[in-house]
Amino acid sequence: MKILVADDHPLFRDALELSVRQAWPDAEVGCIGSLLELPTEAADGLAAAAMRYDLIVLDWRMPGAEGSNPIDVLRRSGIQGPVAVVTGAEDSLTALEVLRCGADAFLPKTTPRRVLAQALRLVAEGGSFVPKCVALDLMHMTELSLDVDEADEAEGTASEGEGAPSSPLTDREGQVLSMLATGATNKEIGRNLGLQEVTVKLHTRRILRKLGARNRTDAVRRAQQAGLLSRSLDVASP
Repeated sequence: MKILVADDHPLFRDALELSVRQAWPDAEVGCIGSLLELPTEAADGLAAAAMRYDLIVLDWRMPGAEGSNPIDVLRRSGIQGPVAVVTGAEDSLTALEVLRCGADAFLPKTTPRRVLAQALRLVAEGGSFVPKCVALDLMHMTELSLDVDEADEAEGTASEGEGAPSSPLTDREGQVLSMLATGATNKEIGRNLGLQEVTVKLHTRRILRKLGARNRTDAVRRAQQAGLLSRSLDVASP
């Protein structure tokens, strides 16, 4: 059994390694804190078998994955094997992004240790895992995505006021909003933020709903009037 644990938070990485070693006492476990530490077959002359893992336990936001996603970075490095993403991001949009990028499991870092161990074992045996609450949200989001292209620009029921949004924008929504203000396309936004286009569309839909806007232009105007755009630009800055 060969397992790779990748997480840039040392304490959590150590906890993950401990859980993995308890589940598979005889496993060969490798740990990295950055995707920049990944070996490459071409550079290191490793055989294909040496690049294959029985399980990859991966954090989602990691150094070395800027402008891409961690799974693409793994595959470009020649690393193969089932991937269980264990991340501090618990929202359904991140879960959708993770699964669309090819992960076999989405596990929030708040997952109880016993459930985590069972889920990792399931993935190692060829299965997949998503928490029930996330799965229900994903079903709803998938239904919304069927007509999201039309919904982004369709006339909606705008709110009467031009004040604060109905609920606060998340940091990611603020980043998307700041790029909407530049006229960037969904593809450009996705490439810049390391998101799938459908995820950008869903973020945009939520922004429109929260601002009571009819379309993107209206959303930017309302955000400017509410003083939200400058804050969004701050969020988007590195």
